[in-house]
Amino acid sequence: MLKERIDYLCKKREIARKELVDGLVTQAHFANILAERYPLPEDLAVQIAGRLGVTPAYLLEASSVSEETLSRAEAVFDLLSRSAATIDEQQVGELPDKDDTLTVELTTALMKAVYYRQLNNTIAYDYLHRNYLDFFLDKYGRPEGSSMPHLPTPAKKALHYYHIQLFRSQGRYDEALNQSLLLAETIEPGTEIWLTAQNFMLESYIYLKQFDQAKRTFEHTLKHVYEQRWFHRLSELYIAYSGYNFSVGLVQEALLALAMAEANLVYASNQGELFPALLNNRIIMLILLGEHDKAEQEIARYEAMALREPEEIRAQFRPLIHVYRCELAVSRKQWTLLESEIAMLDRTAHNTDQQMSLLFYRSRLSLAQGQYDSFMEQALACLPYYESIRQANRLEPLYEALAVVSEELRKYKDAAAYYKKLVQLLRSK
Repeated sequence: MLKERIDYLCKKREIARKELVDGLVTQAHFANILAERYPLPEDLAVQIAGRLGVTPAYLLEASSVSEETLSRAEAVFDLLSRSAATIDEQQVGELPDKDDTLTVELTTALMKAVYYRQLNNTIAYDYLHRNYLDFFLDKYGRPEGSSMPHLPTPAKKALHYYHIQLFRSQGRYDEALNQSLLLAETIEPGTEIWLTAQNFMLESYIYLKQFDQAKRTFEHTLKHVYEQRWFHRLSELYIAYSGYNFSVGLVQEALLALAMAEANLVYASNQGELFPALLNNRIIMLILLGEHDKAEQEIARYEAMALREPEEIRAQFRPLIHVYRCELAVSRKQWTLLESEIAMLDRTAHNTDQQMSLLFYRSRLSLAQGQYDSFMEQALACLPYYESIRQANRLEPLYEALAVVSEELRKYKDAAAYYKKLVQLLRSK
C-alpha cells in the first residue's frame, strides 16, 4: 500500500519517481522497498516526505494493518454503511479526509462517496473522485482486479459497498449482485450490514428475474429479522418483497406487502427515506394496473407529505410529484394536462433521471400531436440513457413508437431495427 500512496503523491505533485529519490537511494532499491521486500528506513522517509510535502508518518504508517488501524476503519464503515437519512451530516464532515494509514483513508473516501451518492450531492461526489478516489479506484477498484484480495478487510468491504451502490444506480444488477455476494463473505452473518447485503441481493434477484432465489432470500432474511426482533428493518424488507410479487404477477400480494411495509414504518429509524419509496412503488403499480383514481389519491398523499417538510426538502419532492402526474396523464391520455405538467417539470427537474423523464414525456406529447420530427428528436435524446440503465417500462413504449414512426417516415430499415429490439425486450421480460 506504500507503493500506491507514493504513486498518488507523485502524481499529485507532478514529480517522477526517479526525481523523487534522486541522490537518496537507487531506483532498484526503492522499487524493492515499494514492493515491501525491505522496510522503509525512517531517515529515508523523512527526506522523501519533505520532497512530497507530507509528514514522515504519512509514509511510514501507510501500510499499517494494526489492530487499532483496522478498528478505526471498521468504525468508519459501520457509520457510513447505514442509510444516509440516519447519519448526522456533522459526523461525516468531522471525519478526516487524510490519515497516516491508507486503510483508514481509503475506507473513509469510499464510504463518503457512498454517502454523497445517496444524498445526490454530485458536487461533493465529483470533487472526491477528481482529487482522490479516481486514482485509487484505478489501482484497486476494478471488481475483477487481482489487487483487491490484498486490501485489508475494512477497505475491501468499503470497495464492495461502493460498487454495489454504483452498479445499482446504473441498473447493472448482475454486477451489483456479484458485489453483494462478495460483501456478504466479508461480514458476520446476522449483523445490521448483513441484513443490508441481503436486501441488496433481494433487489438484484428481482431485477434479474431470478425469482426462486429472491423468494428464498426474502424468507431467510424475514425469519432472521423476527428471531432477532429487528422490527426496524421490516419496512425496507417488505418494500423489496413487494417488487418481487409485482414482478411475478402477484399484484394484490405486492400491494399487501406495501401495506405491511407502511404498518411497520413506526419502528423504522429512516422513515423519511422509506415512506417516499413506499408511496413511489404504490403509485407506479396503481398506474400500471390502470387504477388511476387510486393512483391520484396516492399522489395527493405524497404531495401532502411533502408540504409538511422544510422548503429545501419540498424542492426535492416537487419534480417527483410532477413525474407522477405526467405518468398518470400519459396513462389516461390527457394530453392537455400532460402539457401543463411538462411545463412544471421543466422548471423543477434537477437531476439526470428527471431530465430524461422530461424528454420522454415530451416525446409522448409530440407523438400524440402527430409531430413526428419532434418526437424522433426527443425520443432519440433519451433512448441511450434508458438503454444504459435497462429501464424496460420506458424502453418498451419508446421502441414501439420509434418503429411505428420510422415506418410512417418510410425509414423501413430503422423500423425493422426497433421492432427487433422490442421483440428482444419482450422476450426477456
